Amino acid sequence: MVKVGLVGLGFMGQQHFVIYDAMAGVEVVAVCDRMPERVAAKAASIGGNIGETTELDLSAQSRYVSFPEMLESEELDAVDVCTPTYTHADLTVEALEAGAHVVCEKPMARTVQQCDRMIEAAQASDRLLFVAQCIRFWPEYEVLAGMVADGTLGKVRAARFTRQSPPPTWASENWLMDVDLSGGALLDLHIHDVDFILSVFGKPTGVLTRAVNGADHVQTMYLYDDLACTAEAGWVMPGSFPFEMGYQVLGEKGLLEFSLAKAPALRFYPVDGEPYTPEFTPATGYQNELAYFMGCIERGEAPDRVPPESARDSVALIMAEAESVKTGGIVEVG
Repeated sequence: MVKVGLVGLGFMGQQHFVIYDAMAGVEVVAVCDRMPERVAAKAASIGGNIGETTELDLSAQSRYVSFPEMLESEELDAVDVCTPTYTHADLTVEALEAGAHVVCEKPMARTVQQCDRMIEAAQASDRLLFVAQCIRFWPEYEVLAGMVADGTLGKVRAARFTRQSPPPTWASENWLMDVDLSGGALLDLHIHDVDFILSVFGKPTGVLTRAVNGADHVQTMYLYDDLACTAEAGWVMPGSFPFEMGYQVLGEKGLLEFSLAKAPALRFYPVDGEPYTPEFTPATGYQNELAYFMGCIERGEAPDRVPPESARDSVALIMAEAESVKTGGIVEVG
């Protein structure tokens, strides 16, 4: 039984709690949030941009408003960090130094330097560190990664990724809308597609980014020698606009498209033959990533699907895009 302490009971923390609650071999023994009402025996649900939430029954868990107190009082195998981005580094390092494995929500941290601190702490503690880049585990994106890897798409010629949302008003004290704390949509939302692009296509030689309303809506061109790749993301859409994520990836053998706005959402259009929906097991990336990391803990294996160094590279690429917004030109990627 993997004993988990969950810190941060906002929208994503509630998502994680529900997933753990249904998972065999895992028990959330303690929860922590600085807001007492979020760790009440009956905690009200907090909405978000994707995924359903309900009132949480936390009566079986030890409940804390102090993270150091939770670490000192509980014997935890793992800590799940679902707090605001600017707190990730400090809480992760503290948990690792206390001897716990750590799963940290994306983005890994607010700066590359903070990411480096987390990696160094994991190495020094000999504990596992996993960053919850859920899109790598989202079934429809796993299909894309698989079709690129096995040649079903043929050589990829063009790729376009989109992620659109109304403003994230559910965050406590509206911290997501404070660019100094969250990095804006550029870091918090856009990183999903940035991380996936890096994991499938590797590092580009450079980026060219344009932004609207600071970092709240961005469009980026990734410079590869033989691939036209773009990504657009933002949270400036009207409140009546439904959350949308998707992609179109064109290869020599056909086009794979995913869009929440279409039914079926996933469709492959081959050059030769009729369109069809590739097989996959319905789930969320949240479910798949947590099941994966709990398995890594049980087996004592490093999480090689998302090594912390790769999550750090995603933050670094975001920072290159931020520099491109600032200068208006292409920024080379080292």
